[in-house]
Amino acid sequence: MSNTARKDLHELVDALPPGEEQAARRYLEYLRDASDPYAHLEAEPFGDMTDAERSKLHASLRQGEEEIAAGKSIKADDLLRELRAAR
Repeated sequence: MSNTARKDLHELVDALPPGEEQAARRYLEYLRDASDPYAHLEAEPFGDMTDAERSKLHASLRQGEEEIAAGKSIKADDLLRELRAAR
């Protein structure tokens, strides 16, 4: 982005009517994510995990895959209905 375009954007932000900052922020985040939905994520989101935590995560994922393959899962709609009924 050119310096002129960046300056123009800053001027637009500075000229926003009071109370519109959050809407502008959401829209800018949308534009960012539309071009690359992973741009705002860390390069390695699990990089600070210990080896034990990483092993536990992998074991949980394997267990979930095995349960799905064995037909021990329920549809998301059914789960939401069940959770709403439990309220």
